Formats: sequence, C-alpha cells, structure tokens
Amino acid sequence: MSASPDIDGFAEISEPEQLAARIKEFALNAGADVVGIAPVQRWDKDVPEGHRPDDVLPGARSVIVVGARGPTAGAWQSPNHRFMEVNGYDFRNDRVIHIVADYIEKELDHYAIQAPALSVSGHNPVMSMMHAAVLAGLGTRSLAANIILNPRYGLLYYSACVTTLELPGDAMLEQNVCPHPMCVATYRKIGKTPCIAACPSDDGGCLDGDIDEQGQISYSWYDRERCTTRAMNFGINSFQKAMAEIVTEEDAETRSNMVHSDFFTRSCNAISSFRESVAQCFECMRVCPITRPERKLK
Repeated sequence: MSASPDIDGFAEISEPEQLAARIKEFALNAGADVVGIAPVQRWDKDVPEGHRPDDVLPGARSVIVVGARGPTAGAWQSPNHRFMEVNGYDFRNDRVIHIVADYIEKELDHYAIQAPALSVSGHNPVMSMMHAAVLAGLGTRSLAANIILNPRYGLLYYSACVTTLELPGDAMLEQNVCPHPMCVATYRKIGKTPCIAACPSDDGGCLDGDIDEQGQISYSWYDRERCTTRAMNFGINSFQKAMAEIVTEEDAETRSNMVHSDFFTRSCNAISSFRESVAQCFECMRVCPITRPERKLK
C-alpha cells in the first residue's frame, strides 16, 4: 500500500461520518491494519488528570488510534527467536500516525499531535496506547500480560493521534476477545490457558488467572517486574546498569572485556535502533489462538 495516498478532495468533505471514513481509509492506505476513533470524554471515567488527551493537546476533541502488525509472519516462524527482536519490528503504526497527523493539520486545518506513549518524566507514559485501543473499539485486554487483542489480528501495536477535529466515535467492543473458546476448553482440562501454561506463575513465570463458568476472565495476574527480566533485557536500563559497573571497575582488562561484551553491545544497539529494547519474549503470544490465523501462510 502507498505510504502517501492521494488526498485530493479530502478537505471538501463536510459530513462528520464521511470525514471519519475517509481518514480511516487514509490511515489504512498508509499501512495501518485497523483504525478506530474515540471522543476524548471516554478518558474522563478511568484515566487520572495529566494522562488524558486534553492534557496533551488543549481543546482536543477526538483521538484516532491505529493498529499495525509488528513482526512479520515469517519472523514468527523463524527458529531463531532473536530475529524476532532485530528484524521483526518496523513500527509502521508510528509512521502511519505521523502521516495522519500531518494530513489533519495540512488539509483539514486542525491541530494534531502523536499521543506520547513514552514517559517524559518518571516511569509512567503520558498516555496508554493499550487503553486508547480499547476506548477506540479495537480490542480488549487479555490474560496474557493484559495485552490488547484485536478480534481479527490478535496482537497489534498501537499509536494514537490527538486532534482538535471533532469526529464521531466508534463503538467499544461489547464482547471480550479473550479468552478464545479453545483457551476455555484447555482451561477446563488442565487448569491453564495456553498463554498461562507458557509462562505459569507457579513455575517462576509471569501469568496466572481464572475463567468462570460463563467462559469469561474472573481473575488475572501479571508480574510485570518478573516479565521485564525476561522480555526487556536490553535498553536504557541495561545500558545505565552496565555503565555504572564499567566506570567503577578498577581492573583495566576486565573493564575492556565489559565494554566489548555481547551484553553491552546489545544494550548500545537497543538505544541506537530501539529494536532490541522492545521485547525478547513472545511465548504467550506465540501460543495464542487468536493471533495465529493471520500468521498462517504458505
């Protein structure tokens, strides 16, 4: 699909529903797999002040959320899981949302900004892209580390555009995507869903949960800190940790070995390319039946 679709005539569209439809078409042509829109009022119920769209852009009226697949289907199939880290991501969702924001400002004369998904101070992001995806009707939370699962694609990566342009919102999903019927059947048989069995808390893993008689999640548990030690081994934190040890190491030979070690090299790569800093563990998603149909190719 073209990254720069023809936008001639878009600015003349006046009906809000038609305008929303064309913006979605524009985003899909730019590379998104799904697009949803949410009015900013949806953030007022559960999101504290300081993390709402109008805290990012005063006068904001709408949030456009795009979702895109990160790793290719081939990356999921590779026997070397490190290829998932270094080759699987292209962050097309961020690229798409920049294109959408530029279009809104240049063609529709309204303010637009990519919602900041990372922290600008402290450790919490300004806005949660997971929550934005739920509010825009693109998915629901799962037993697998609260990952947002889309009913068609399963795991997607999300970016959002906050804008002063008023657009009609999409309905939020009424039915939870997780658990899948197969997962319910597995839970009935062995007491675990596939994702929990891949990383069970009772065996040093990150996940636990229960499914009730109606086949819905009644309890879920996710150990983020434990997961981080497995899935986020390289990035700014590992770089800082290594540097603190390197500069205080008195032995020159040991210090040189630390600088040229695989661990420090990958930590530097994670900072420079932002690829290896994302995740090194996909096992809960690798076994998720919701994510698998779209990855079955020849």
